[in-house]
Amino acid sequence: MQKKPGKNPSNDAEEPDDSDQDSASQTIPDFGFDTAAWREYCKSTAQFPAGYTYLAQLMGHDLGNTVDAATIPGAADSSHPRLNLIDHPLTLETIYGKGPAAAGPCYNTRNCLFRLGDGAMQAEKVVFTADEPAEPLLADMRNRDTLMLHQLAVLWMQYHNKIARALMRDDGFTEHAHAQRSYFAEVFLRARRIVISTWHNVLLHDLLPRIAHPAALDLPDDALESVILLDEIPVLNGVMRAFHALPLAQYRLNAGLTAPFGELRAGKVGERKNWRIDWRYFFGPDATNQTGFSASYSPLFTVLSGRSIMQADLASAINALPYDQVHDQTIAAHSLLPETLKRDISAQNLERLFNQQAAALGLAPLPDGAFAQLPLFLLLLLEAQFFSDSGSLGPFGSALLRRFLQHKIGRIEAGQTTPGTPGGMTAPQSIESLIQFVKHP
Repeated sequence: MQKKPGKNPSNDAEEPDDSDQDSASQTIPDFGFDTAAWREYCKSTAQFPAGYTYLAQLMGHDLGNTVDAATIPGAADSSHPRLNLIDHPLTLETIYGKGPAAAGPCYNTRNCLFRLGDGAMQAEKVVFTADEPAEPLLADMRNRDTLMLHQLAVLWMQYHNKIARALMRDDGFTEHAHAQRSYFAEVFLRARRIVISTWHNVLLHDLLPRIAHPAALDLPDDALESVILLDEIPVLNGVMRAFHALPLAQYRLNAGLTAPFGELRAGKVGERKNWRIDWRYFFGPDATNQTGFSASYSPLFTVLSGRSIMQADLASAINALPYDQVHDQTIAAHSLLPETLKRDISAQNLERLFNQQAAALGLAPLPDGAFAQLPLFLLLLLEAQFFSDSGSLGPFGSALLRRFLQHKIGRIEAGQTTPGTPGGMTAPQSIESLIQFVKHP
């Protein structure tokens, strides 16, 4: 996608940007997606463990951190209006940052392990200057958005430390050994390869099957080639923004304790030491915190309304995915999909289905043409709502995500041998098994 120039190089008068004009008509329909009746109806699709939405948020952070190109010196001539600050997507840069070689405070300066207490599920805090509040030692501060996300990030940090210590034992060393720092740096790299391999296995074989439609999962790899391949910025702004619809009003934590979502945010009680997550409430067949995809937004996002988040998503989607450049391409690609993935996602049919459900709830219908120019994330939410019976993404949205993940992970792992785990350990294949691996000696 090429950004059209905003100025004619032959004079100083600014010309209108056609893509901005076309995208300006891309709107959120005038409907209360966070009103009580609609929200309660949409929550009836809550059929998969809510922990996977936070695992997906961690994946989203690992895919990118996008900013306006105009805010980066020297990037004004970028071919895209937004830039990705993540250098290597899907390599757990959101956990590792730039690594111990950059002398980050997250690491012990000598043995290159994360600075974590034994068994800790929240990051240690540090005060950098006397007039600043303490900050947790996380490579990416977005990972403290909620208590659940914070503890998932620390889980991967603890997993790295456990693998690194096992590698040292295999070598006849410990983290306190009188070895050169270069040895510990080499162990860090070996451990990171194992951790990233586990991360990819969890994404492809645990997360994706939980949130993707069976029709997309059953598609043979050669048939998957017909699915449009998005890059990181469209995936973030067109697919991952669908996850903003999922937060619940409250969550069960340790020993069945129920806590409101608002209290679990960073800066409130989310970092109190007495808040402990029992992950069985978030993952696995017995999870009591369950959710699902639907065209709704939680009113808990702001004091006013979840609609403000939806409008912010729209603004970002217009900037990253101009409707005139992406939507027609998406619909054209949809027409080429295998029959098992095709559903009628035309504006007319989605509008009909939406108004049918609104009428059943006693809500006012949308006017004709309300869905004529949907942003991709809302299109995928509507597809999920009407064409998934398990709370998953719809067939098309699932295929977009699977196509991207398999392509990106395949490129990362191409030509590399699968690293073996130390000491005969079995590498976890799911987030549940990873939790158990970290928790038990």
